[in-house]
Amino acid sequence: MYILTPSQTQQQQPRCPVSIDTIKARGKLVVGTSADWPPYEYIEGGKVVGIDIEIAKRIADSLGVGLEVRDMKFSALIEAVKRGDVDVVLADMAITPERETQVLFSIPYQVDTSVVIAKRGAAMRGPEDLKGRAVGVQVGTVQEDWALRTLGNVSKIVRYDKVYPYMVEALRKGDVDAIVVGGVVGRAIVTRFPEFEIVASTGVRYSAVAMPSCAYDLKLQVDRVIYDMLQSGEMERLITSWVEKWLYS
Repeated sequence: MYILTPSQTQQQQPRCPVSIDTIKARGKLVVGTSADWPPYEYIEGGKVVGIDIEIAKRIADSLGVGLEVRDMKFSALIEAVKRGDVDVVLADMAITPERETQVLFSIPYQVDTSVVIAKRGAAMRGPEDLKGRAVGVQVGTVQEDWALRTLGNVSKIVRYDKVYPYMVEALRKGDVDAIVVGGVVGRAIVTRFPEFEIVASTGVRYSAVAMPSCAYDLKLQVDRVIYDMLQSGEMERLITSWVEKWLYS
């Protein structure tokens, strides 16, 4: 009978593509995001900026490394972090049971809702008023999941790769009757564009940092950074300041 020694067993285990050691050896934290979701991430002056990028900077600083941000479609982010193409995803990504089977999440850094936005005077006051209407959602989001589950048989679900400006412009032009987005994003949109209003909320969601499912050492570090930011009040101040910055830019 052939018996594996402990060292042989360890050799057979696949190496995690992301760890604190690999990040430090590289000298930078590689972050995946989708820069169409202001004020969390958007393009300004040719650079990706926003709430999530500031959180990423805090994580990189805690590791003593630089930061590289890779912008991609939201729907591509989970696969990118699973493959190790990026170390973490910071994209106001909500924790869901399905995603938890694929990636490791940090503790939540934001508790929010999803909201439905329509033009003012559109005679919509709740999800029931979306029946028979065209509803815009971003591909791969919890908002898309909600729309398909709740409205898939009674409404036309129109999918977009980017929320801003594509979904906002579609609502303006009448290509869709409503759009479904995150609460902070939605409140920022209706403040910046007063011709829109929030007509419904769709439930609580928890935003967190996503990592490869094997990156336990990195999760501990990310959790520590987020916990400190929450406890000190820095997270709340950060979110408030970036909402105001985007609204008045």
